[in-house]
Amino acid sequence: EQVQVRFTTQQTEYAVSDAAMLLPSNIKKEGLSEIVNSLLDLDTSVPFDFLIDGQLLRSSIVEYLNANRLSTENLVTIEYVESMLPPTPLTAYQHDDWISSVKGHHGLFLTGSYDNNVRLWNSSGECIGTLMAHTDSVKSVAFGQVNDKTATIFSAGLDHALLGWEYSIEEGSDRLMFECKGHKGPIESIAVDAKNKFVASASDDSFVKIWTTTEPTEDEPAESTNEITKKRKKTEKADGRKIKTKAVTLEGHVGGVNAVTFDSSDSNVVYTGGWDHSIRSWDVEQQVNLSTK
Repeated sequence: EQVQVRFTTQQTEYAVSDAAMLLPSNIKKEGLSEIVNSLLDLDTSVPFDFLIDGQLLRSSIVEYLNANRLSTENLVTIEYVESMLPPTPLTAYQHDDWISSVKGHHGLFLTGSYDNNVRLWNSSGECIGTLMAHTDSVKSVAFGQVNDKTATIFSAGLDHALLGWEYSIEEGSDRLMFECKGHKGPIESIAVDAKNKFVASASDDSFVKIWTTTEPTEDEPAESTNEITKKRKKTEKADGRKIKTKAVTLEGHVGGVNAVTFDSSDSNVVYTGGWDHSIRSWDVEQQVNLSTK
């Protein structure tokens, strides 16, 4: 049994005549690929995938037609596209626990893990830095300003802390610059604006906070004198971190907020998503919820 078909493609470099032709109805992908290659008369054979009515052809033409209750007497239009091989992993980046966040920047990769650590990797799969200061799982990581000598890194997690780091690419060393304090719950997501001037944090406490990325010269005042315990004071003295408390707070979500990002062209606009099933846009300066969807 034969079926009348015509070939079409959106890849102009592989276009052939769309004139109808008769083919065996039991022909499959491999046979169709041979026919297209013979029509193209290429020096090197190119594998193709085929679609009928937008559905990938995984059987013979007649099996597809029967499954969709179509007649073999009708003209069948078959679209074809170059087959793409699945990506081959170049290397593996191992952690001791679940990986919660991954960010890349010009050949560098940041990972945050439930083992409480942030790791910086190069494109060869070498871990070139392990940033250790979180006391609970890390949920989100982000790059700030990066140049040939240093990289500014941000991380946040279940310990309610947003940390700002400076990593020396030349020396392979890291320094904890500051801790942003103010959230009353785990921080689920952080984002840095396009100009690297602000970092946003979204938390289970239902609030979104916007912080500057600059390192303070001294600790900023806490909301209450009891907020920083003696244990925390000892930690600060040991690693030299400064405390940031000054932030713009965006309030409106009902329940936790688990996603935040800046508008790519306007650092004054932030988008958030939360457990209340809402997506919101905000004016940071005015602290106003612009829209809710």
